[in-house]
Parts: sequence; C-alpha cells; structure tokens
Amino acid sequence: MTDYRMDRTLTLGPVTLTVADLERSVRYYTQVAGFRLLDRRTRRARLGVRGRALVDLREVAGAVAPPSSGPGLSHFAPLVPTRADVARFARRHLDAGLDVDPRDHVVSQSCYVTDPDGHTIEVTWACPQERWQWTDEGLPVVVSTPIAVQDLLDEPGASTPAHLPTGTRMGHVQLKATDAALTRTKPFYRDLLGLEIFARLGDGFIGVGVSDHRSLLVLTNRFSPRGGTPAGSDTTRLAHVDLLLTATGAIEALAERLTAAGHPHQHTATGLTTRDPSGNPLRFSAHGAA
Repeated sequence: MTDYRMDRTLTLGPVTLTVADLERSVRYYTQVAGFRLLDRRTRRARLGVRGRALVDLREVAGAVAPPSSGPGLSHFAPLVPTRADVARFARRHLDAGLDVDPRDHVVSQSCYVTDPDGHTIEVTWACPQERWQWTDEGLPVVVSTPIAVQDLLDEPGASTPAHLPTGTRMGHVQLKATDAALTRTKPFYRDLLGLEIFARLGDGFIGVGVSDHRSLLVLTNRFSPRGGTPAGSDTTRLAHVDLLLTATGAIEALAERLTAAGHPHQHTATGLTTRDPSGNPLRFSAHGAA
C-alpha cells in the first residue's frame, strides 16, 4: 500500500466500443434501449442522454465476436435515477422480443441485456445505503439474485414510454481480468492508480472507486482466470474506457507515478492512456476533453 490516492473528482465518461454494423447499432440503441443519438459521423456515433455521452460506437465493418476468455468489456452500467427507469428499460426490450435479466445486487437493482454485437449493458438503480448490508471487513455485500420480471414490471411508472432520463450517468464499468486471484490487478488499481477497494467477492472480483463506497470500475477474472487471448482489430471489442478528472494536476500526478513504476503509458496535452495488467485500455482526460 502507498499513501497516494486518486483524486476524488474522478468520474466515468463513455465507453468506446467497436461494432460490426453502425446503422444496426444506432437503431437498437435509440429505438430499443432508449438512448439518444448525440452525434453521428462516418463510421462513428455517440449516444447517451441530453448533455452526456454514455457510449461511443466505432464501426469495423463485418467485425466478429472476440474470444470470450480474453480481456475487455464484461458490461457497462448506466445509472438511472429510479427503479421505474430500470423497469421501463426492461419493458422496451421485452416489447421488442428480446431477453432481459433483472438482478438484485443489494447495493443496486439492475436489468442486463446484450446489444446486437454481444456487448452487455446493465441499466442499474442505486438502492439507498440504509438498505445495504456490510461484510466483516466493512465492505458492501454484493450478491446477484434474480428478480422476477413481473415484479419489476409492476413498478409504478413502468408502462410509461420514455428514453433514459437526463439524470442518467455512467455508474460503473466491469472489465475482464486474466490473472489468477487478481494478483496483478489489485496492486495496479489500488497501489499504482490509488483507487480504493469498495467491493470484494472471493479472489475473483473487486470493485474500486474514490468515494462513498461506490465502485466505478469492477474487475473480474471469472471469464479467464489463467490468461486469455486478446481481441483482434477485426472484432467487436472495447476500444477504451474514459475516466474524467477535474482537479488541476491530477493527470500529471498520475503520469509521474506510472513513469516512476515503469508502467507503459502515453501522456499528451489532452490526457493519458494506459492499459491495466490484463490489457484493458483506460483513457484519463479532463472533463470536456474526452
């Protein structure tokens, strides 16, 4: 452990993903998932809610699925203001004939779906902290218990059509790690990046963040605890996760730490990019620069 801590202004920006057919993806995200199209360019689209991008899609025509065991995105989790927003998200998918997987995590309630390229989305609502449970080491209990679909759909307001609300922001991003017992992942995020561990489940799952016991990044090796094959350039994959800072000098301080540790990174006037020990791409930048 070190005394260094990541600046508490850290928040999550959009995830950047490659897709095989941009037109197909835009239709899904706008017509089914309830995202708004914020910007459309040749082979690129940014989607989210008014004033905030949640996903940046880049087309790689004909891209195929990546190896399931490799590093990359497990899911990204837009955080909505109410349980009814989760219910509406589920209903839109059911109305489109698509599968949903509602889950109770104690700290949150969520609905999991997959987009046309197999990227998993978890729309989630944060339960009030007075309802949380705590482990002996003072961390929030994290479980995954199925919620009956009808129970979710019975939430008042579930039948009212609506996009994801303006207050939606990125709650967390879960990444696939490839090291047994997370022996390289934990010191990278905790000691080098200075994030705090706010969730733990055995030797294969941790959540890290900066404040309020809320995890921004979650790392799990359940897909590949003994190494995995990285995604190729012709696959539908995670291009990077955006992490945003407002404090002056926070990115420079991080660059100094990575340099001192000999950890590969690129530091420019607009931000800093690096990869975690499994190869997951992270991009740090100032608010407004991502």
